[in-house]
Amino acid sequence: DEAQRQVVLAMLRRDGRLDDAEVEFRRKNGSPFWSLLTIRSTDFDDERVNLAWIYDITERKAAEQQVLLASKVLDTVTEAVVITDPQNRIIFVNPAFTTITEYTRDEVLGRDPSFLQSGRHGPDFYGNMWRILKETGHWEGEIWNRRKSGAFYAEWVSINALRDAGGAITNFVAVFSDITHRKEDEARIWRQANYDALTGLPNRSLFLDRLDQAVRQSKREKRRFALLFLDLDGFKAVNDTLGHAAGDVLLQETAARLQDCVRATDTLARLAGDEFVVILDGVHGRDDPAKVAGKILAALARPYDLEAGTAHVRGSIGVALFPDDAADGPELIRRADAAMYAVKRRGKNDVLFADDLPQAG
Repeated sequence: DEAQRQVVLAMLRRDGRLDDAEVEFRRKNGSPFWSLLTIRSTDFDDERVNLAWIYDITERKAAEQQVLLASKVLDTVTEAVVITDPQNRIIFVNPAFTTITEYTRDEVLGRDPSFLQSGRHGPDFYGNMWRILKETGHWEGEIWNRRKSGAFYAEWVSINALRDAGGAITNFVAVFSDITHRKEDEARIWRQANYDALTGLPNRSLFLDRLDQAVRQSKREKRRFALLFLDLDGFKAVNDTLGHAAGDVLLQETAARLQDCVRATDTLARLAGDEFVVILDGVHGRDDPAKVAGKILAALARPYDLEAGTAHVRGSIGVALFPDDAADGPELIRRADAAMYAVKRRGKNDVLFADDLPQAG
């Protein structure tokens, strides 16, 4: 067009030549195409002329536009993009990488991405990842890494190996997103669904799952375990005289006392109200649960010094052994519960084994 022609003429007057200027021409049919234009002055038949070389660079310009577009996309996406060389040294990161990891581009170029590792995954995890990646050219999954500040974060990452025509790996491209908030939400929802909000102990749902696991493991390993079913004696009087707020504090204190009586490997749960259960793993007979039940009764017998006043409660405990008293979880609960209610009928503040109950005839 005329504007370009005037620019070219001005450059010729100024420099006497033109070197590799990008100019848009139009073909005979009117369609535009980009060219690389070079012009030199020379003499021809005693006349001063210009020689022009015109190279069609339409495809190259289109490729450049694609590269420019890809660059803009990489700059604006919220997913982090990391490209490494065949030795897994970083050669490119986009702005989202800095947003997520807190490391700038200059801080990571030339480094192996392993410096981001959190320590939560062992060598076997990474060994398996690299094996799959090199065998299939692709791996994706969840990884915990560490930000520059030291904070842990969870990411969902997809890694692809790029190969040349000969099949040799030329680059690794990793795209990942920060899923920390999602993981935290999942953990919070899971905890709300499986733990008692008042005491922080496992609730009925998690207890039943743990009981099912204990039954299956004990069957497989031919081991015993005991189920203790505890109900507080005198708890209703605390609520009636000191108030429900005091009752809640008493339940929290009871949970703490019970935790001091069992091992970390045992399961202590609150079923509802003032009912608690304990799964004692790996017992050899009646002696082990009897000792734990005795410790629990002694712990409960201590006065509760509450803000609203001093409270006194006791406990009734029923004990059932697996597989002696029942062959599955529901029946084990029923036997332990029946033993606990038998204690209440006999005067409370005691322990009774299901095997000592009279059998229905």
